[in-house]
Amino acid sequence: MCHHFTLPELKLIRQYLLNDLNLPLVETALPAMPREIFPKGLAPVLLYQNNKLQLVPKVWGYPNPRKPKQVIFNARIERFFESRPSMWDQSFARQRCLILAQNFYETDRNKHNYSFTMPNQPLTLIAGIYDGDHFAMVTTEPNSTMVSVHNRMPLVLEPAELRRWLFQNFTNLINRQTTPLAKQQLPDQ
Repeated sequence: MCHHFTLPELKLIRQYLLNDLNLPLVETALPAMPREIFPKGLAPVLLYQNNKLQLVPKVWGYPNPRKPKQVIFNARIERFFESRPSMWDQSFARQRCLILAQNFYETDRNKHNYSFTMPNQPLTLIAGIYDGDHFAMVTTEPNSTMVSVHNRMPLVLEPAELRRWLFQNFTNLINRQTTPLAKQQLPDQ
């Protein structure tokens, strides 16, 4: 699944959240972070914590209970609806966050790399969940833009869906078939 994403400049993130989306974001100090975020990397995620909507730095990937040196960095949305308990249940129920990306990347079966963005949006909003100092990217079935590249895709959100993901019942956000994505094949290396 998504193997990395590009972090927008923090100034652009704050401007988008405060001015474009008119969110009551609380200013917080964030450490310097790389622009390219890979699993085990530190990135700011938007979450509601301590009665504040804020950007909080967290590590991409939950500790793997079976393999301590590895992380599990993607969580299938369908797991929340299964009757069998999972490590994600608490996070889906009460610890949802938003990953703010400039774009995200995927590789197809032939090792071709692609970049994906939300067209006509300055940032790509991706559903996430968190626990402690860790976050995971939420994935769902691919839409028509993604299906030729991978059998899963990040649960990309429209700006109007942000509050529903963070605070409300998110059942109707699972199907992303009509969510627009722009795809660009990157040069082979």
